[in-house]
Amino acid sequence: DDEFYAPPECPVFEPNEEEFADPLGYINKIRPIAEKAGICKIRPPPHWQPPFAIDVENFRFTPRVQRINELGIHTRIRLQFIENVAKFWDLQGQVFKLPHVGGKALDLYGLHDSVRQLGGFQDVCKNKLWNTVCNKLSLPKNFGTVLRQHYERILYPFDIMKSGGANLSLDNVDFFSNQSVSPESPMKRSKRKPVDEPLFADVSNNKELAKLQLFGSAGPKMVGLGLMAEQKGRMRSYMSSYPSEIKVENMEVKKEDIASATVSNPNVSSYLYNLLLPCNNTNVQKNMSHQRGHCKNSNIIKLMCSKDSNDSLLLLCDGCDDSYHTFCLIPPLQNVPIGEWRCPKCIAKECNKKTQAYGFEQARKEYTLQSFGEMADAFKSEYFTKPVHMVPTEAVEREFWRLVGSLEEDLTVEYGADIHVIENGSGFPRMCDAERRQLSSEEEEYAKSGWNLNNLPVQEQSLLRSISGDISGMKIPWVYVGMCFSAFCWHIEDHWTYSINYMHWGEPKTWYGIPREDAMKFEQVMHDSAPELFRHHPDLLHHLVTTMNPATLMNKGVRVVRTNQCAGEFMITFPRAYHAGFNQGYNFAEAVNFCPADWVPVGRQCVAHYRKMKKTCVFSHEEIVCKVANNPSSLDVQVAAVIYRDMLIMMQQEKELRKQLIDLGITKADREAFELLPDDERQCLFCRTTCFLSAVTCPCKPDSLACLYHVKNLCSTCNTTDYVLRYRYSLDELPPILHKLKQRAEAFDTWCDMVNEAFKKTSDKLTLPELKVLLSESEEGKFPENDLLQRLKSVVNEAEICSRVSQQLVNTRKHRTRCCLTLNEIKAFYKQLQNLPCALPHLKQVSEYIENIQDFIASVEVGLGKEEPAMDEITKLLEDSSQFDLDLPQIPLLHQALQQARWLKDVRSHLLLEDPEDEDRAPVTLEQLRKLIDDGISVAPKQSVERAMAELQELLVLAESWEAKARDCLTNKVQVSITGATSITDKAKQIPVALPQCAKLGEAIKKAQAWLNKVKSVQNQDYYPYFEVLEALSHQARPMSIKMEQLALIESQISSARSWKEQTSKIFLKKNSLFTLLQVLNPRVEISSSVGAKWRKRKNRSSIDDQHLEKTNKSNTNLSDSTDPIKVVAEFKEAEKKEMEMLILLRESNDAKALGFFDADDEDAVLYCICKKPSSGKSCFMLQCEVCHDWFHTSCVPLPKLNNSKSRVSILYELKFLCPLCHRSRRPHLTTILSLLLQLQRLPVRIREGEALQCLTERAMSWQDKARRILSTDECQNALQRAVKLAGDTEGVEKNNSRRRKQRTSESHHPDDEKKLCKIERSADVVDEPRNSIDDAIDSNSEAHSTEETMEAAEALAMFATFNHPSTTKSQLESMMLEGDILEVSLPETQNIWRILQATQ
Repeated sequence: DDEFYAPPECPVFEPNEEEFADPLGYINKIRPIAEKAGICKIRPPPHWQPPFAIDVENFRFTPRVQRINELGIHTRIRLQFIENVAKFWDLQGQVFKLPHVGGKALDLYGLHDSVRQLGGFQDVCKNKLWNTVCNKLSLPKNFGTVLRQHYERILYPFDIMKSGGANLSLDNVDFFSNQSVSPESPMKRSKRKPVDEPLFADVSNNKELAKLQLFGSAGPKMVGLGLMAEQKGRMRSYMSSYPSEIKVENMEVKKEDIASATVSNPNVSSYLYNLLLPCNNTNVQKNMSHQRGHCKNSNIIKLMCSKDSNDSLLLLCDGCDDSYHTFCLIPPLQNVPIGEWRCPKCIAKECNKKTQAYGFEQARKEYTLQSFGEMADAFKSEYFTKPVHMVPTEAVEREFWRLVGSLEEDLTVEYGADIHVIENGSGFPRMCDAERRQLSSEEEEYAKSGWNLNNLPVQEQSLLRSISGDISGMKIPWVYVGMCFSAFCWHIEDHWTYSINYMHWGEPKTWYGIPREDAMKFEQVMHDSAPELFRHHPDLLHHLVTTMNPATLMNKGVRVVRTNQCAGEFMITFPRAYHAGFNQGYNFAEAVNFCPADWVPVGRQCVAHYRKMKKTCVFSHEEIVCKVANNPSSLDVQVAAVIYRDMLIMMQQEKELRKQLIDLGITKADREAFELLPDDERQCLFCRTTCFLSAVTCPCKPDSLACLYHVKNLCSTCNTTDYVLRYRYSLDELPPILHKLKQRAEAFDTWCDMVNEAFKKTSDKLTLPELKVLLSESEEGKFPENDLLQRLKSVVNEAEICSRVSQQLVNTRKHRTRCCLTLNEIKAFYKQLQNLPCALPHLKQVSEYIENIQDFIASVEVGLGKEEPAMDEITKLLEDSSQFDLDLPQIPLLHQALQQARWLKDVRSHLLLEDPEDEDRAPVTLEQLRKLIDDGISVAPKQSVERAMAELQELLVLAESWEAKARDCLTNKVQVSITGATSITDKAKQIPVALPQCAKLGEAIKKAQAWLNKVKSVQNQDYYPYFEVLEALSHQARPMSIKMEQLALIESQISSARSWKEQTSKIFLKKNSLFTLLQVLNPRVEISSSVGAKWRKRKNRSSIDDQHLEKTNKSNTNLSDSTDPIKVVAEFKEAEKKEMEMLILLRESNDAKALGFFDADDEDAVLYCICKKPSSGKSCFMLQCEVCHDWFHTSCVPLPKLNNSKSRVSILYELKFLCPLCHRSRRPHLTTILSLLLQLQRLPVRIREGEALQCLTERAMSWQDKARRILSTDECQNALQRAVKLAGDTEGVEKNNSRRRKQRTSESHHPDDEKKLCKIERSADVVDEPRNSIDDAIDSNSEAHSTEETMEAAEALAMFATFNHPSTTKSQLESMMLEGDILEVSLPETQNIWRILQATQ
């Protein structure tokens, strides 16, 4: 099936209270619209909500079982074909498996049908059309060989069997290739590569295949997937079970016959013999006259094989007891099959049997509404894996039609369909229910409602009320309990009646409908889709078991509509409107048929159709008509008129048929009350039509009768003169009945005649008011809504519209609006006026109006024929055209000419051709130029227009080319120099078009020239430019679209300078340093709490502090903005002095704070450390910085690094603490700094950090020289040696002198110094837990000291206390120590001075 897509929605009607009061009247009112769709939906007014009258607890039913994929006609024909093929092989004792090709099951039916359409297997092989077969099956072409092999093995023997073996040749079938068939080796195969998939497999344990019975064995219902049918029965050995005596007709075989048969067709395979001829065993037939090895048949005798018979390889047919060799079969059998086996004749007989009609089975379980609802909801919820109310109807609809067309998925559902109301009760309240219980006022109201389906079929306007018996399903409703996917297939109602369905409650029911006009087209599509099914079952569509995807029908040209019927809604199906559908979920519906008056002619057509199809009627159409006609006074006018016409036709047909009986010599006649006979006793023997007016019986078959249409088919032995006519009414009794009906419908018929006569007149027509009088008479007489009345209303409406239009055309109006009418339409309108069945005024004026239009057209053609029509003339013609309210083809031509003139004027204006001396006007832009060209395209072609267009195109191409070049330059697609860019702009200025990209390129050229000037001015200065200046120039040049040759040099210089800065930063700055490189190298010009705030920020990470510190860093970075090196050095010297002065003041302030000399009101005076908190007292040990003399908590700052290799005395002696604010960098050795300065001298760039490093180096070297002079005095040398001796370091002086010598002679520092530096930095970053005393700190690094060492340390400290130094020298050393400690350079002299000063403490 085609992929499903939703058909259009059917009409939906919502009657008001007044319309809803008359059910059949409202249905008749909407019939002209709804009948075109076949079905419609009616939503009752909101207040109409009947109570549910079913006894839920006692309502029990047994549903039908539906297998969804067997409903589809395409699926069923494929399944039945596979079943037939499986049966064919199963009867031969061969198990069957559906092969797989390309990873999916092979469509055997499609393969067979495709080969059949291409001429058959032999033609496909001969013409090499297997690639075409692959295309038809949507398979790659490389599967052609595989398809041929499958067809040879499975389908071609099946084709031969179906055709009876006639006119078939097996030349192309390669069952046996170069093989010698013998009893010893009966199954030597050909050299052809076999198909990968095995033909046979065991499916004995498959439950699905057990559902379908194939002649005593389970056949594949869903064949494939590695399944085979179970073998049953027995296989009898020829020698053990064949009868001892067999009577065989003595036939003589001549060698000449065998030779002639072989010569005439040497390629004939033994399979043709195998189809008809059994092999005879010589042991059994030893007393027979014919020779061993011959095969017999009733008509011919031919030689089956030339080998000796093998008793163990002879098969006995379980159907006809003929015997065959296993190696004479096609395909040959390797072994004797186990189980039943049939010969080819029996196989053909069984496979050609007519299949039984498909039908639904009854479920084995009985349900209540509660149990069925639980099962249905659980099924839907589990299938869609979500609650039932959350499954969209569109998803259920797509899934249903997918399942219908699926061969692999076998989904089974249950449907409580056609449940009788008489036995189980109706969903509507009924008056008969009052016999069992008292009805409430509400129930009584709905029990009498016309929309109650128990009342609708027997209303006055419904002809079913004349049927005395209760016809369940037609006159008595049926109820339906549905679940998800339960379906009702395509069908029409019995006798093509109306039907109405009401949904009491539950999930929606999806409907599909086809209008009556497409019924035959639908039937033809169904027949063409499965001709085999209709060949065996012509009345297949009457069984309600076959459906087809609406998408397939719509693709075949059948109109289909759909809708979802929700709870509380009615569905109406019209006569012969095929409809189908399925349930979205658990619901409860009720349906019944009804027959209003307009159904009568359709019902008669249905009886004729049933007669042709030999379908049994549900009731007699003639009986209903006669019963209604016998009581004309109670009939509605519409019903009386319809019955009168139908009875008139019926009477005429009856006269003709009875006349034919007289011609046949039937003269005997008896009256018969057919209405008293059961329907099955008055059915025609041939067509099964229920007889009422008359029938014919035969003396030899008194219980059988035939309708008058099939008298000749009644009996083949009796003479027609012996037949007896059984009649209900004589021909003389029918006219009086017809006359009474005519009297009732006379007024209506008279009116119809008057209307028909009015429609037939060609002259002296009635006027429009006279037609309106006829229309008013129909309303006063309440005539039925028929086609004639509808036509009259349509004519009156059309005449009124034509009258208004004609008046509009001929009358002069002040304000006219042009309509869309053309001259041909006006002429057609004039012809329409002439063809109206009534006379209208203004007919002559319309004729004159047409003549005026033709004169105007002639003048326009003359004006447009001139080579250059004048503007005034065109304008005048356009003004004249306004008097005609229609659309003339000449008017657009006039507008075209006017448009051409205006466009040419615009071109001249924009290109300054009209006033070239006007210099104030701006040139045309590209947008304007393109707009002129676009406007010119819409202008009608003309020589001047085309010439102007060519000039504009040339100008646009030239302008766009220069604009593209400028754009490429601006977007850096093309690197161009200033000279090249200037050339582009100069040439672009010669074009009289404003080019924005060229203008931008000109601006870029100006910027590039200004940048070059800046570079020249920078390069022409007396000093190298600063790094920041070059970086700014680089930033300016990068976005420029002009190629700058100097930019590469500048960026190279910037890269070298940046590399030097990064290297210097790595040497000087600590990890996660709080200071920038420039801050470290420059003297501290400001001693504030900002650095302490930085240290605290390390723990708090405040965004506000971050912003503040960033500003502080920027403000304290540069000491000077001067470019003169002399000024830079002078400012650095000045900063050194300020740093010393501020440090001295800071020391005094911190010393005073430690001694308690501070203002009591000053809260900040008692705050210490970087944390700015007061002293912790004795609970926490604090360290004093040797530079700023401030005190720091051991928990806030890292402890000084202690050397574990030295003694306890040396540790105490050398212990020195500098706070993080005073010890700001790694303090590299002077040799490392000198190497950086050497690299700096090679750079042609001035770096502020480099200048600061030069000043720092000069300051350090100056301090070093000063310190050496002081330390070289005898007094300091003796003091140093004594201090070293007291500290226990006997080699201190020598080491110091040696270190000093090494530093002066070596330019590179030792790697161990780097390791120590990293080690010190790591220890400084990790803050240990606070210690209570310096002893604890020392003990943590030196865990084992002897008592003697402790005594030595105490003596040393006592000796330090007795050491004195002159106050002048000491003050000088302290000043030198302070200056050395603030230098960010490692110098050995600082350690020597520290030792001397330590000894004086």
